[in-house]
Amino acid sequence: MSEAWIIIGAVENWRAALNQPIPLWGLRESYGKDFARLPTSGVAWLYATSPVKGVIGLAVIREKYIDESTPLWPEEIQKRRVIWPLRFRLEVTKLIPETEWESAAIAVNDFRLFWQKGFQKLSAEQNRELAERFLRRYRWNNFRDIENGPTIESPAMVAEAPRGSEPPHRRLQEILAEVGRLQHYHSQLEYPIAPEGSRKTLDVVWKREMSGVPAFAFQVEFSGAVEQAVLRLKFAYDNWNSRPCIVAPSDVHRPILDIVSSQPAAFAASVRLCSDGQILELHRRKQELRSLEQQLGIY
Repeated sequence: MSEAWIIIGAVENWRAALNQPIPLWGLRESYGKDFARLPTSGVAWLYATSPVKGVIGLAVIREKYIDESTPLWPEEIQKRRVIWPLRFRLEVTKLIPETEWESAAIAVNDFRLFWQKGFQKLSAEQNRELAERFLRRYRWNNFRDIENGPTIESPAMVAEAPRGSEPPHRRLQEILAEVGRLQHYHSQLEYPIAPEGSRKTLDVVWKREMSGVPAFAFQVEFSGAVEQAVLRLKFAYDNWNSRPCIVAPSDVHRPILDIVSSQPAAFAASVRLCSDGQILELHRRKQELRSLEQQLGIY
């Protein structure tokens, strides 16, 4: 694994950082030496303080820059001045949903960390142990699973449907979510659109902000329950102005279009219909593009 760091921050600061269109973090000027040595491909474990008291996600450190003029975090906005000018972008790989931070965060209270220091390097042993705890919490088989699928993912949901045994519907959900992440969206599976417990969800959503509403809403349709899928997309369109998309095999597109055309004209015109093969091809090309960007050092 790469060189790893742990970022310790208050819940309200994580909420502000992760709700940026491109998540980022900032350090005080006193961290200048750490900032100068910080690799732009290092691993960053995201730790939220009380009442969470645990690691809530994992990211890769990207672009570093200095911003002395743009207040971003609550304390900076209140004081109308920048407190944490040494900033770096975070490519979030996996994030526990905010509603589960207190119940599902990974504890590291046994690590010998200097808790008053908000940014510090982990030893190789600490990094390995934290990775193992992350795997156990999500019940994954290997660390590569962290890089697949959605950005925002519930450990409980993964436990219900462990990777390696997914039906085609679930696998296509994972691929759609990964495409969203490669496009710098927060992606999430089984996004609720009704009161908790009703089980009415959207198959996949892409969000610009972690706590925001879906910018894109997807339904993967293999079951034949097209009317239900269309109604859920219409809910997202009506309530959040989400861009709706149905993913289904090409041979069932005609009956789907017939059902969509019976809906109000504005919504029907906004619906996009993609085949499963097109999504697989999009995913392949996105991965190839990311690989080329990384080889050229321009990502």
